[in-house]
Formats: sequence, C-alpha cells, structure tokens
Amino acid sequence: MYDLLPKLPPKSVLILDNATFHKGKAMQKAIAEAGHIVLYLPPYSPDFNPIEHKWAQAKAIRRKKRCSIEQLFQDNKI
Repeated sequence: MYDLLPKLPPKSVLILDNATFHKGKAMQKAIAEAGHIVLYLPPYSPDFNPIEHKWAQAKAIRRKKRCSIEQLFQDNKI
C-alpha cells in the first residue's frame, strides 16, 4: 500500500475492507499525508468484496486437506 499511495491521482478515494492493517494508525496517517480519502466497507459484507468468497473457498480446502494456506497455494500454484 505504501508503494501505491504516491502513484495514485491526487485526492483518490480508497475503498478498503476492515482488515486490521488497513485501520492501523500508521496506515491512516500515510493515506492522509498523501492527500487521499478512505472509505471502509461495512463489516461482514463479502458481497461488496468478492475476493472474500475465494478466501472462504481456499480456507475450506485448507481445512479439508489439513495443511497451511502457504502449502495450499504452493501445491496449487495459486
């Protein structure tokens, strides 16, 4: 994210999920100092963040195979 901020057009609106690292003070400060605006998705709204459906699928496969998420990605070239 820190590499992306200077490359964005001025006063860009960033739409982020509620991941802890998106809401940290350092991240909020970096975004504000870069002159951008943040809008957060409502909590527990995977329909607004389609990648969450794929994460749910990956986690279900990981549980079934009893492996780490890293191992799952490596085995499946994800």
